[in-house]
Amino acid sequence: MPTHKDQTILGHDIPKARLTASGWAWGAVYLGLPILVLGNLMDFVFQWTLGWCIGIWCIV
Repeated sequence: MPTHKDQTILGHDIPKARLTASGWAWGAVYLGLPILVLGNLMDFVFQWTLGWCIGIWCIV
């Protein structure tokens, strides 16, 4: 597998594209927020219909 060196443009070494800290944060929000919302919605439905509390806050 050939390896590619960083590009040189006008004497400056330009590294390959990479995911930044803000990219990781937005990825976590994009993937984590729907999971949290759906989990809370499921907990609310179970608690409302069956009387079961399955959320972490039920332990407290």
